[in-house]
Amino acid sequence: MRCFHVTDGKERKEWLYLVLAVAVIVLSRVIGPVGGLSADAVAVVGVFLGSLLLWITVSIDWPSLITLLALGLIPSVGFSKTFSGAFGNSTVAFLVFTFALVYPLSQTNFVRRCTVYFITNPIARRGPWSFICFLLAAVTFMGLFVSPSVLFVAFMPFLEDIYRVLGVKKGGKTGNMMMMGTAFCISLSSGMTAIGHVWPTMAIGYYTAATGNDVNQFQYMAMGIPIGVLLIVLLILVFRFLYRPDDLQDLRPDRAMDLRGTVPAADLKEKIILATMALTVVLWVGPSLIQESLPEVYALINGWSTAMPPLLGCVILFVCKVDGARILNFREVTSKGILWGSILMTGAATWLGSCMTNNDIGISQWLTDTLSPVTVSLPVTGMILFFMAWAVVETNFSSNIVTTTVVSAVALSVLTALPAGTVSVGAVVCMVGFAAAVCNMTPAGQSTINTVAIGSGWTTTTSMFVWGGVFALLAILVLTFIGYPIGALVIG
Repeated sequence: MRCFHVTDGKERKEWLYLVLAVAVIVLSRVIGPVGGLSADAVAVVGVFLGSLLLWITVSIDWPSLITLLALGLIPSVGFSKTFSGAFGNSTVAFLVFTFALVYPLSQTNFVRRCTVYFITNPIARRGPWSFICFLLAAVTFMGLFVSPSVLFVAFMPFLEDIYRVLGVKKGGKTGNMMMMGTAFCISLSSGMTAIGHVWPTMAIGYYTAATGNDVNQFQYMAMGIPIGVLLIVLLILVFRFLYRPDDLQDLRPDRAMDLRGTVPAADLKEKIILATMALTVVLWVGPSLIQESLPEVYALINGWSTAMPPLLGCVILFVCKVDGARILNFREVTSKGILWGSILMTGAATWLGSCMTNNDIGISQWLTDTLSPVTVSLPVTGMILFFMAWAVVETNFSSNIVTTTVVSAVALSVLTALPAGTVSVGAVVCMVGFAAAVCNMTPAGQSTINTVAIGSGWTTTTSMFVWGGVFALLAILVLTFIGYPIGALVIG
């Protein structure tokens, strides 16, 4: 296999036009002011000419991403204005590009390979509980950057293989525990980062729109990942000391070694996808690590908005070819990879949330006046407990997106009315986005994951409700008493 593989005259022409168009765009940024036009004006003209060439000679779909990328890099335009002009806001653009970027990864053997690596290492083979810990660690790790619904559906066939190889039987407590743990951890992981996850992204967007302050990926993960890890540890302790599967001693972790031969080695396509994902994550997280040492570089990259890195990643995967086919196929990814229902609802809910917090409309003041008698007598911890309990309970019986929208709007209205410094509004709103991921008690909480898990026959509605309820209670307490101090420290 070769990347950038050219097979015929048509492809050679496409590559020629692509290189020529990019050269025009780059040259327009280099030559500076011309004939009374400013440098930025010349750059816009160059983008126009380059885009026109691509649309006429290559395609009207994915080359448009090059247009957005080029416009965003023009100083007077910027990515925030570009995404707002093209998509309405950068949150919608972020989700579109991230869904598209992650989709090809789900079509590879990465999920199986990553899981095999986790569950066949020497520590995982020491005993049944070590195996369970690494199994849950594997799905949580992958869930940090893969959509929970996509990951669960992709992981289910392999989980069935794990059951078969290890001899786990339906109806037993071990199989039930493994299925519940997988569902709980995959759902939870969608709250641990905002990488391709709707509810944390929406919560951050609401906070930014209401206050003008931003929360970057590093800040959110510095809060979300420790909380998530602690909850998974507590979940395992609940399984061990309260659930106590009586057939776990029959589990033989060494048998998992038979799975190693079922997964082929990573090919060039998968390596390019993983490298592109790594570049995207670096652009998301890296700036926060150099804020003090390289403030100018930090300001430049941070100003690109969170939607720019996945946009760049999509461009790379559209341009790269393996065996004559583009790694990212526009028609396929737009029909199968992007969750348009979530995108549409995110756009509508974001604007709805903005309207609800708009001072001119008056809902914020009404909510503040109505809830003040309840919250004014509560200490800060009591208010946080109130909003966390509300978010976790509601998300288990309704849509995660609806929960994030409603609870964030009310929290913003009430908390921003308090004296400055009383509470970290950003931390609370971000924790609402996290809380929306604790959603496994009922099928309505996370329809794809919960219904598929129950329908598999490995767990039951009752088990999910009872143990999902225990997990939800733990989440409320951890978010209130441990999550908030962490969030207030890293988010401010």
